Amino acid sequence: MAILHAEAGRYLSFILGAEVYAVPVGKVEVVLETPLVTRVPNAEQHLRGVINYRGSVVPVVDPRLRFGGTPIAIDDTTSVIVLQMRYEGEEVVVGMLADSVREVVDIAASDIEAAPTMGSLPAGKFVAGVAKLGGEFVVILDVEAAFSRLATAAESAGT
Repeated sequence: MAILHAEAGRYLSFILGAEVYAVPVGKVEVVLETPLVTRVPNAEQHLRGVINYRGSVVPVVDPRLRFGGTPIAIDDTTSVIVLQMRYEGEEVVVGMLADSVREVVDIAASDIEAAPTMGSLPAGKFVAGVAKLGGEFVVILDVEAAFSRLATAAESAGT
């Protein structure tokens, strides 16, 4: 069984493919309608590019590619969730593509379980827990585990 990192609280829910995911609201700075994403040459595939956010270069990652899936098609329903996270003791800002953003939800501790481990799931280390809300499962991401290495790689490429 995986270690449970998710806690009760408010989460921003969003869609990746056919699945519902969530990140803690406290890590979300803003949700943007899809801005112009500029590709960075020789960047890793899951780094879709960079955006100009409040005068700063912010890397934009595609979590579907990061988790071994197909790329998100950027269209008028795509959003960029701008996240603040810690990496090596520093605050960094990363944009994360989402097929669409749903809503802010309250998740009780009793609704959160550790993600099951079955072999070596590629995204397993990025999952903080799984919550059951209504009749659906919501995968709670550990964004710092999923994107921390990407933030510094993108900052190096963008500067």
